[in-house]
Amino acid sequence: MVLIIDTETTGLSGYPKDRVLEIGIAELTDDGEVKRAYSEIIRYPDIEEFDRKYVNLDGSEWIWIYRNSDLRIEDTLDAAKDVEAVAAEVKEIVSGMEVTSYNVPFDFGKFLYHEPWNLKELCSIPYDIMELATKRVYSLAEDDLVQDKVLQERLLREREESYYPEKWVRSIDAYRALCPEDPMGLEGMRHRAIDDAVMEGWVLKTLV
Repeated sequence: MVLIIDTETTGLSGYPKDRVLEIGIAELTDDGEVKRAYSEIIRYPDIEEFDRKYVNLDGSEWIWIYRNSDLRIEDTLDAAKDVEAVAAEVKEIVSGMEVTSYNVPFDFGKFLYHEPWNLKELCSIPYDIMELATKRVYSLAEDDLVQDKVLQERLLREREESYYPEKWVRSIDAYRALCPEDPMGLEGMRHRAIDDAVMEGWVLKTLV
């Protein structure tokens, strides 16, 4: 069994500038099922003032996730649990488990290894789903085996045009390439932490 964590955050800089706003945990069971295991929005009473002062890495103002999903400031203000309570529950869930994410350096390196989460000594991370998925998807694309040819063409073009030597495949593109049967039903997806964790669990299922 492997647990997959996804976080929605105030930004990309990581701790201590940024905060985890929402966390979702999916479970890939030993018999190959992908299940929702945990989902919480985190309460920050000062989030409105934080939002007014926030500047993203690209220079834009205000917290990105509130403008690009159905998560709202009101959800953060009205959430049942604060960050200490959520962190304590997450620690209990992951303790002694194999845990991963889609982009371990981001979710763990920038957030979950730091206060108040401190997960580094509690769980083991056997691999990064993003790293495994990128290799598999590009291998399929190069062999003309991605069913969605428009997606295949875009992925290869974006890699060729990328400034970076390694162009990582986004989780939703990896899902579309590796899970063309759409087992989770993307139509109802809201770009929230638990939805992303489940999607990444399906991706992982095709890779291990």
